[in-house]
Amino acid sequence: MNRHTELLLATLCVLLLTGCAGMQSPPEDLLKQVPVIEIGKPEPADKNYILYIPGGTTIPVHLAVKGPLLVNPGEASTRVQLTQSLYLYKEWSSLDGRNWTHQAFQGRVAIGLAPKGGLVEVFISRPE
Repeated sequence: MNRHTELLLATLCVLLLTGCAGMQSPPEDLLKQVPVIEIGKPEPADKNYILYIPGGTTIPVHLAVKGPLLVNPGEASTRVQLTQSLYLYKEWSSLDGRNWTHQAFQGRVAIGLAPKGGLVEVFISRPE
């Protein structure tokens, strides 16, 4: 191997290891190390916290439709409720605060136009 190939391989190994390190689960005692803030309460100044959403809690959701295709952008607000409690920490989520997964949600957004007008549908579920 020449020097250029060795350098390229070393760089790829470092990038792969860095990516894998970022995929590690949060520490098991995360709830003891980071404050748990219930949705609707003020967040800490350092922005490092676990967001706790109790099942059945009403969550305000804001929808904005904007872009260069629109003369007048639109906004709407609604409220939704989760079927079960959820803990969120950075890119991690947990149903019990102990077992964390890297993908908090999966879902899809459908946008359509018909003679009746526009339709925006957001479908959200937990990964299987």
